[in-house]
Amino acid sequence: MELIDKTTVITEIEKRFDEYSSSILKHYDACTEARASELGKILIILNALEVKKVDLDNEITDYINKHYHIRCDETLERGNDPLTTIDFEKIAKYFFELGLKAQKDLTN
Repeated sequence: MELIDKTTVITEIEKRFDEYSSSILKHYDACTEARASELGKILIILNALEVKKVDLDNEITDYINKHYHIRCDETLERGNDPLTTIDFEKIAKYFFELGLKAQKDLTN
Protein backbone atom coordinates (compact mmCIF):
# COMPACT_ATOMS: atom_id res chain seq x y z
CA MET A 1 0.00 0.00 0.00
CA GLU A 2 1.34 3.43 -0.90
CA LEU A 3 0.43 6.80 0.49
CA ILE A 4 -0.40 9.61 -1.90
CA ASP A 5 0.60 13.25 -1.79
CA LYS A 6 -2.43 15.43 -1.05
CA THR A 7 -0.97 18.40 -2.95
CA THR A 8 -0.49 16.32 -6.12
CA VAL A 9 -4.07 15.05 -6.01
CA ILE A 10 -5.48 18.55 -5.47
CA THR A 11 -3.34 19.96 -8.30
CA GLU A 12 -4.63 17.33 -10.74
CA ILE A 13 -8.26 17.88 -9.73
CA GLU A 14 -7.87 21.66 -9.99
CA LYS A 15 -6.40 21.22 -13.48
CA ARG A 16 -9.43 19.22 -14.61
CA PHE A 17 -11.80 21.64 -12.86
CA ASP A 18 -10.20 24.54 -14.77
CA GLU A 19 -10.47 22.62 -18.07
CA TYR A 20 -14.17 21.93 -17.50
CA SER A 21 -14.85 25.49 -16.38
CA SER A 22 -13.17 27.04 -19.41
CA SER A 23 -15.01 24.60 -21.67
CA ILE A 24 -18.34 25.72 -20.18
CA LEU A 25 -17.49 29.35 -20.94
CA LYS A 26 -16.87 28.50 -24.61
CA HIS A 27 -19.86 26.19 -25.08
CA TYR A 28 -22.43 25.32 -22.43
CA ASP A 29 -22.79 21.61 -21.70
CA ALA A 30 -24.81 20.35 -18.73
CA CYS A 31 -22.61 17.26 -18.30
CA THR A 32 -19.44 19.34 -18.23
CA GLU A 33 -21.04 21.72 -15.75
CA ALA A 34 -22.01 18.76 -13.54
CA ARG A 35 -18.45 17.39 -13.69
CA ALA A 36 -16.99 20.77 -12.75
CA SER A 37 -19.47 21.07 -9.89
CA GLU A 38 -18.57 17.64 -8.51
CA LEU A 39 -14.85 18.34 -8.81
CA GLY A 40 -15.43 21.58 -6.91
CA LYS A 41 -17.14 19.63 -4.11
CA ILE A 42 -14.29 17.11 -4.02
CA LEU A 43 -11.77 19.94 -3.74
CA ILE A 44 -13.66 21.38 -0.76
CA ILE A 45 -13.54 17.99 0.97
CA LEU A 46 -9.85 17.43 0.22
CA ASN A 47 -8.90 20.91 1.38
CA ALA A 48 -10.72 20.27 4.65
CA LEU A 49 -8.65 17.14 5.35
CA GLU A 50 -5.89 17.65 7.85
CA VAL A 51 -2.60 16.05 6.91
CA LYS A 52 -0.42 15.24 9.87
CA LYS A 53 3.27 14.79 9.32
CA VAL A 54 5.23 12.55 11.64
CA ASP A 55 9.00 12.58 12.03
CA LEU A 56 9.39 8.80 12.07
CA ASP A 57 13.11 8.90 12.89
CA ASN A 58 12.46 11.11 15.90
CA GLU A 59 9.55 8.94 17.07
CA ILE A 60 11.67 5.78 16.78
CA THR A 61 14.54 7.40 18.69
CA ASP A 62 12.18 8.55 21.45
CA TYR A 63 10.61 5.09 21.67
CA ILE A 64 13.95 3.31 21.89
CA ASN A 65 15.29 5.74 24.48
CA LYS A 66 12.14 5.46 26.58
CA HIS A 67 11.60 1.70 26.44
CA TYR A 68 15.11 0.29 26.10
CA HIS A 69 17.17 2.88 27.98
CA ILE A 70 19.95 2.94 25.39
CA ARG A 71 21.19 5.54 22.95
CA CYS A 72 19.67 5.26 19.48
CA ASP A 73 23.01 4.56 17.78
CA GLU A 74 23.30 1.25 19.61
CA THR A 75 21.62 -1.96 18.54
CA LEU A 76 19.19 -3.96 20.60
CA GLU A 77 20.28 -7.52 21.10
CA ARG A 78 17.61 -10.14 20.51
CA GLY A 79 19.50 -13.38 20.93
CA ASN A 80 22.05 -13.39 18.10
CA ASP A 81 20.02 -10.99 15.98
CA PRO A 82 20.55 -7.25 16.58
CA LEU A 83 17.54 -4.97 16.10
CA THR A 84 18.47 -1.57 14.67
CA THR A 85 16.58 1.70 14.23
CA ILE A 86 16.18 0.81 10.54
CA ASP A 87 14.37 -2.35 11.61
CA PHE A 88 12.10 -0.25 13.82
CA GLU A 89 11.30 1.98 10.84
CA LYS A 90 10.38 -1.03 8.70
CA ILE A 91 8.25 -2.45 11.51
CA ALA A 92 6.50 0.88 12.08
CA LYS A 93 5.72 1.30 8.38
CA TYR A 94 4.46 -2.28 8.12
CA PHE A 95 2.00 -1.86 10.99
CA PHE A 96 0.94 1.59 9.78
CA GLU A 97 0.09 0.15 6.36
CA LEU A 98 -1.60 -2.84 8.00
CA GLY A 99 -3.78 -0.44 9.99
CA LEU A 100 -4.70 1.47 6.83
CA LYS A 101 -5.60 -1.79 5.09
CA ALA A 102 -7.73 -2.92 8.04
CA GLN A 103 -9.49 0.46 8.10
CA LYS A 104 -10.14 0.22 4.35
CA ASP A 105 -11.50 -3.33 4.72
CA LEU A 106 -13.93 -2.14 7.40
CA THR A 107 -15.34 0.56 5.13
CA ASN A 108 -15.84 -1.79 2.17
